[in-house]
Amino acid sequence: MVQRELIEMTADECYARLASAQVGRLVYVDDIGPLAIPVNYCMAGADIVFRVEGGAKAHAMRREVLAFEVDGIDADRHSGWSVLVRGPGEELPLAEVPALLRSRDGEFPRPWASGVHNVWLRISAQIVTGRRLGAELPAVAY
Repeated sequence: MVQRELIEMTADECYARLASAQVGRLVYVDDIGPLAIPVNYCMAGADIVFRVEGGAKAHAMRREVLAFEVDGIDADRHSGWSVLVRGPGEELPLAEVPALLRSRDGEFPRPWASGVHNVWLRISAQIVTGRRLGAELPAVAY
């Protein structure tokens, strides 16, 4: 099996990877324990923005700190990367949405699930970390 060097990414590399993806996982702790819920999103500067119908995802934004995780994996090449963002979340007033849409980077966040997704949520990145798999390492005999 191929093994690769694990490399810490810079903040700029992390933001570039965040901007290159469309689906990530909103991560928070509820009354039962940790949850990771997939959402499609866009970037608006350093902020992560997505739309929901309401419910658990909107309720999660009331938590003190949230996490958001995005990754890219190539199983055939044993290669990939992962970015983790941590920071506070908030529900955006509808009056702020037009300005936010003008400042977004990349595609407009279009929910894949059916329903009316008119609750806009934002995670403000305070801590951004990432790792990627680099060059192949020499084989080690076990």
